[in-house]
Amino acid sequence: MPFLEREYLEYISEQIFPGNVRPELQYWTFIERFNPNNYSIKSIEIAEGLTQMQGKDYASGINQHIKEVIKKIYRRFRDELAQDGITEQQLGLGNQDPGRKTSDTKSPWQIAYEWLWDIKYPRWLQDYIWDNWKQRAETNVEWIQFCDRPSEYSSRGMKIPQALPKEIIPINTPLSLKINLDSPGSYLLLFNRGLDAQGNTATKYLVTPSQAFAPSYQLVEKSVLIPLQDAMCDDIQFDTVGTEEYIGIVINKALNLPWLNPDPENPALEWQGKHLEQVWEQLHAQDNWRVFYQDFIIA
Repeated sequence: MPFLEREYLEYISEQIFPGNVRPELQYWTFIERFNPNNYSIKSIEIAEGLTQMQGKDYASGINQHIKEVIKKIYRRFRDELAQDGITEQQLGLGNQDPGRKTSDTKSPWQIAYEWLWDIKYPRWLQDYIWDNWKQRAETNVEWIQFCDRPSEYSSRGMKIPQALPKEIIPINTPLSLKINLDSPGSYLLLFNRGLDAQGNTATKYLVTPSQAFAPSYQLVEKSVLIPLQDAMCDDIQFDTVGTEEYIGIVINKALNLPWLNPDPENPALEWQGKHLEQVWEQLHAQDNWRVFYQDFIIA
């Protein structure tokens, strides 16, 4: 099982089995029944494998163990499930519909599985990878700053304006991003995440590369001003208060990912967990990459 999927299963298990002592039969039932590699395997076959592996009788009570696991999933994630349209009845809990079930009706564990992996996992993934990169980021490096947009912006004789104080960035003001990494020839992946005043994620954009801000993400100078000359946008503005986070990843070779090719029809990609996962996988196949983090208060 890939590392991120294994981490996710452990995270969910910690959520539904809190405390120092977990029910072993239910824990292993959860780990094996909700393992993506086992989706097509019958529950009784999983139980027989667990019996051989653990030396305990899983087979006689496997359906009840699965039901108890689903109960715990529902109790822990009740509100989130409801927001996604998953009901207690669909999970085989509460009052059941006496209507006849067809052969293609999904079982409660399949409904819970698909919610965990198709809906919940991408949400967890983007937060897990973002926080992992944030913790890994180099500290005490003034690598990114906002500054006033210069009135004359040309490639020849361009004057880099002075950076604004980083504590507070004004709203509704044309600005530029000044990148100071002194890594000419390297490539910069720059991800942005905007949080509202309550700390909830409001926006998620890929800044470089993007047609909106920087069609090329190769660094050609010690300092770079974004938006670039050939970008669709002339400046960067914020229209609401909150916090803007930036993660910059510097790599020696461009990544082979189609969505990194700037698209005029989608000038600023709104990244999702799957995008971070693909970058994660390619980065961990390389040895030489660096990550940076910075946040700004918008007021």
